[in-house]
Amino acid sequence: MGTTNVANYKIKLNGSDFSADLFNAIETLTVEDEINLPSMFRIQMNMVDSGNGKWRGIDLKTFKPGDKLSISMGLDKPELMLSGEITSLELLVAEHSLVEIRGYDLLHRLRMGTRNKVFTKKKDSDIASEIAREHGLTPQVDDTKTIYPYVFQNNISNYDFLLKRAAYLDYELYAQDKKLYFVKSRAPKAPELPEFNYKRDYEELNLELRALTKGSEVTVRGWNVKEKKEIEALAKKGDESTKMGGKESGYDITVKSIEKAPVSFWVENLIDVSEGKAAAAAAYNSLLREFITGEGKCYGNPLVRAGKSVKLLGIDERFTGVYYIISTIHNIDKQGYMTKFKVKRTGI
Repeated sequence: MGTTNVANYKIKLNGSDFSADLFNAIETLTVEDEINLPSMFRIQMNMVDSGNGKWRGIDLKTFKPGDKLSISMGLDKPELMLSGEITSLELLVAEHSLVEIRGYDLLHRLRMGTRNKVFTKKKDSDIASEIAREHGLTPQVDDTKTIYPYVFQNNISNYDFLLKRAAYLDYELYAQDKKLYFVKSRAPKAPELPEFNYKRDYEELNLELRALTKGSEVTVRGWNVKEKKEIEALAKKGDESTKMGGKESGYDITVKSIEKAPVSFWVENLIDVSEGKAAAAAAYNSLLREFITGEGKCYGNPLVRAGKSVKLLGIDERFTGVYYIISTIHNIDKQGYMTKFKVKRTGI
């Protein structure tokens, strides 16, 4: 592998291509995405238009909060990475003056303000759809099945509220363009990316395998008000959504080598055993994904994105296998285009 590569990128501002002057002033372009967080962009530009003897990009006519921006990155053919809006400008006036333009995809709109609201006779997927439409987004949801008599949103943002509901279900919350997704964790899906070989496709990988200190069995308990009895549900070995190609799960290895690490939690107003079982399985699989965590670096690849899985090859047989990408940083500067990524794995 060489030490540099030629980056190709496109930026549209309010539907139009950047002017040649602005495009040529860009020094650094960064796009970051992470599971359950708004994707973010940063553009650093030379703030001095020396040819005309004036400042550039800071008149609040060229850029201002709320302006729509889309970024495509790649090598041969740029891929759309993010559609969002500008939220801030940072100015550095110095010997080398810069303006940094920052913003997020439209998931960030759910962070605006807080709400006090009661949802009655709705599923979580219904609630997510209602909130999406409130922010002008088209809902893309997986049916959550359980209908609740009522759900309280108590003085928190729509984002924090939905994130809490998603964690309970092991769902994911993200936006693409003008669509809001509230869907099952994508970790169990088969890899969408081509296989990655060490040295050919990635140049660094730092992995950490840890004994799992909780979650080998997950018990959920609650009180059924209508029937006036306790409800109990259990998730244990056999409820893994995936071992990601490994022979043993992280719980298998921890229990065999050290000891069990059961956990339990109480759920207010638990509807029935079915809801309890789903909540237990969600917690079980979420905790299992902490077995192997790691981060790596490869030459710029716009297909490497949070929410996708990849099979990493070229290391010891037990560590070779499928990994779930939880975050990425795509950066273009004078050194070229590089991608950093973080991964998780449930088995080995």
